[in-house]
Amino acid sequence: MRLVSFFHHALMLSMLTASAMAQGRLIAVDSSRALYEIDMATGAKTSIGTVSANAGTTGGLAYDRNNDIIYVTSTSNDSVYTLDLATGTATLIGAYGDSAIVMHGLEWDETTNTLYGESSHNNGLYNISIATGAATLIGTSGLTSFSNLVHHSGADVMYLTNSGTDSFYTVNRATGATTLIGPLSGPSNPNGLAYNWDNGLIYLVDNTTDNLYTIDTATGAATLIGSTGSGNLLGLMYIPEPGTFVLVALGLALAMRRRA
Repeated sequence: MRLVSFFHHALMLSMLTASAMAQGRLIAVDSSRALYEIDMATGAKTSIGTVSANAGTTGGLAYDRNNDIIYVTSTSNDSVYTLDLATGTATLIGAYGDSAIVMHGLEWDETTNTLYGESSHNNGLYNISIATGAATLIGTSGLTSFSNLVHHSGADVMYLTNSGTDSFYTVNRATGATTLIGPLSGPSNPNGLAYNWDNGLIYLVDNTTDNLYTIDTATGAATLIGSTGSGNLLGLMYIPEPGTFVLVALGLALAMRRRA
């Protein structure tokens, strides 16, 4: 019993240490299918590959961390794909079903296991089938220009940035309606958004200023991190450190064993 207790405490300490040291990856894609890893401390980008040509003009990225699946949207093919980050291979899921759709915003909601998209042609929020790619309109926001999505799983809130107003909003996932939080006060063409589960921050890339920012969810104000270098970054996602999941799984297994 003492050995089990010792192992339990040692494992919990290891989990806390790993959590504190966790450093996942911030991944971006541009309109020409180039993939980059973004340094979250400086904003500097490093080339890591290219999405396969069948994906056309690439836009938003989304990551389902529970199933380790990456989604990428094509704004030229009006379709959604899964993406193998190691090889760059995009595998077609299916077309959205409406050629008017220009789906720049893409985000996975792990609380409901739903893939959402936001189209610039009507600033509508869509539910996207991960089986067929079909996009079902939920509702429109009344905004114009491009909008991007990010789900803060810690607070279970969907947020949106809009390049017409350069502002930050919450999104009602039942209606598509948006509520203004405040101006970004810096970015002038906000695009890719990503939520970092490890530090609780939301990151933003802007392809006019070519900078990486974090966003204050209370005010909408963006804080500059640094330059990403010239380019046209559109999609952004955060992939947690895999080791964190292993330790959490071990901890859960041990807890179940002790209860048994």
